[in-house]
Amino acid sequence: MAKIRLNKLLAKLGLSSRRGADALIEAGQVKLNGKKAKLGDKVNPQADRLVVEGRVIDLASEAATLAGENFEYWLLNKPVNVISSVSDPDGRKTVLRYLRGKTQVRLYPVGRLDYESEGLLVMTNDGDLAYRLTHPKYEIEKEYLVLATGIFSQNKIERLEHGVRLAEGRARADKVELLDKNGRELDLRFIMHEGRKREVRRICARVGWEVSSLIRVRLANLELGNLKPGTARKLTAAEVTELKKAVKLF
Repeated sequence: MAKIRLNKLLAKLGLSSRRGADALIEAGQVKLNGKKAKLGDKVNPQADRLVVEGRVIDLASEAATLAGENFEYWLLNKPVNVISSVSDPDGRKTVLRYLRGKTQVRLYPVGRLDYESEGLLVMTNDGDLAYRLTHPKYEIEKEYLVLATGIFSQNKIERLEHGVRLAEGRARADKVELLDKNGRELDLRFIMHEGRKREVRRICARVGWEVSSLIRVRLANLELGNLKPGTARKLTAAEVTELKKAVKLF
């Protein structure tokens, strides 16, 4: 097997996105043959020794994954009060809890849903796909159903679609739709393509709306449907193909 760039290898193994891999490398959390790895390093999976965050990676046993022969793709309906991560130092429930006993493959969440939010979350060990699904340049649509409290006006929707100021810059929704209204209680649909931390909640706060419930119901071509919270299913071959087309892997 030819040498492969270190950040690409970590992504293929599902250990991180490429950007996340670069951050791990810069932080000194990756060792290659006993030395701290550097950005741009290449790895020979058949000969080199790799340690990531103190854990030895058995590259020989990962040969099938590196060759793209053992990828799995799952859709999870993440419940509220669950961490979109593979571990949590505070001992809270993680999304891996809901894949136990379903697969022997080490899976990782693609992107994140807030601890208080629920809904569609893709789990996979296909690092290339995960990287593209979360990279802003591919502009992958995400759809959310949101319950919020506040005073409604059409002007507020226009502000959210035009863009509001957050600490790190302007953020906007592609589309905001009022589905129902009962006094100050608002039932809304948001379509977004950005992926900033707690973005929907934060932009709602900028127009005086407090979000009490947020459910992601769609990511690109994938729909949550009637999948119950805490349950997961494998994606169909057709769903995987459409997902890869959306990020130009086909």
